[in-house]
Amino acid sequence: MNERIKELERQATETVKCGLNGTSTTESFNRKKFAELIIEECLLMCDCAEASLLEHSYPRESDGAASVKIFIKEHFGVKE
Repeated sequence: MNERIKELERQATETVKCGLNGTSTTESFNRKKFAELIIEECLLMCDCAEASLLEHSYPRESDGAASVKIFIKEHFGVKE
């Protein structure tokens, strides 16, 4: 696993108070948040690819990156 995935995993791990009067803590992994973070990262990579391709004069390929972003959003039901 690369470092970015490990960082997203850390972001999706929450410390929860438990025990009498909340004196203890435990860690809880939020799978939904982890999935949302990965999807956000994929959409960000589409944006980066689109910008880079435009910068290097590849407008058709840039349109492809933009299309992939739309497909990812539709597939996972992402609303803006």
